[in-house]
Amino acid sequence: MTLKAKRKLHQAGKSGNWRFKGLLLAALDHDVTPEDVANAWPSPGNPSDYRFLRQSDRRDPEQEADRRVVAEQGEERHRMLHDYVKNAGNTPKHLSSDPTTELGDGSLGVRLDDAIPRMLFAASTFEEVDTLFREQLLETVMAGAERRKIARDAANVINAETRRGDVPVGQDEVYATSLSEGGAIRDDREDYDTIPFDTTKFGQGARITDEMVDHAMVDIVERQIEYVGAAVENAINRVWLNNLINNAGNSFVTSAGERGVPGINGAYGEVDDQDFIPDSFVTHPQYRTTLFDDSNISFANRAGTDDVIRERVFDPLLSVTHYGASSNTYNSSANSWGFDSGGDTGAIVYDSNHVHVVMYNPDGNDIQIKDYDDPIRDLRGVNARVHTDAIYSQERAAATVDR
Repeated sequence: MTLKAKRKLHQAGKSGNWRFKGLLLAALDHDVTPEDVANAWPSPGNPSDYRFLRQSDRRDPEQEADRRVVAEQGEERHRMLHDYVKNAGNTPKHLSSDPTTELGDGSLGVRLDDAIPRMLFAASTFEEVDTLFREQLLETVMAGAERRKIARDAANVINAETRRGDVPVGQDEVYATSLSEGGAIRDDREDYDTIPFDTTKFGQGARITDEMVDHAMVDIVERQIEYVGAAVENAINRVWLNNLINNAGNSFVTSAGERGVPGINGAYGEVDDQDFIPDSFVTHPQYRTTLFDDSNISFANRAGTDDVIRERVFDPLLSVTHYGASSNTYNSSANSWGFDSGGDTGAIVYDSNHVHVVMYNPDGNDIQIKDYDDPIRDLRGVNARVHTDAIYSQERAAATVDR
């Protein structure tokens, strides 16, 4: 049965979070037991055990073999590592040694793949080691979010300790005053203003059916969990883009000959004229099509072929970073996000130091998942949520590109 478990574990390693799917197999699969999965689990001491990950586009075998977990005394994961790894019982001879390391102040450290098989042997129920599963569950949610992440890369992120509050904002530009020889230097403190924020809660549940769980359809379950992460990340993107476009302090209206690169350049000039330094721009798909058709970006083709342009890869345009948003990311009625009709907004150029995404994260994670008593058995109810808002500290630091 260990060979069957190894085959299934290697299959899980072709894509996605193989540890998450491996723990699901141990809990749900009727063809293999938790002990079978534990025996099939790769050992960090044998690098060849991780060769099955070479076909994965998301996992590096060497990095995976060295993944570690650290637990401070008093944490639930510390109790779990102490009871089911450091003092593991019911384990076979090859897992009988203590792999943990004392890190001081009572903290424990261990390589993750030394811990998992020992837990699978030592625990009598999965509820006893569900902390480990929760962490892999959250990692899978975050993997789905990562693929959709725009706003948290394209803006300055503020981690707030309350759902609503104020962000202090300093003066735009300060210049020292001239002094006569021997004159006293004025001690003028910077004046501060405040910008209010009020986060909104967004949530998404997984579409996991009884059939998926009963038949241990681990790849489909993983996709559904990643879908949850993608959905809440998209909510962050929407809040950010709605605010970015609706409250921009400048605009550049393009003529027929100013679309594509000239439009971005024109908006750049609007922001520059306000004494800000643009470093980012966001485009609608229709504007991106116009942009990449523009012969002005032919400088990117340095290899003597048009591969770079056709693959839409080029040096940062005007030294600003490009982010692509979808047609559906913007859903406000205040403006029209597109570029096929007069009045449409197709792009926006801005200084990201003055564009903020506010994240309220009471448990320390930007994205939170519900804390179930038995998360493996309660997969059907898995959901994720975020609290977010988006604000400008200077609206003049952005300019839309309008048709």
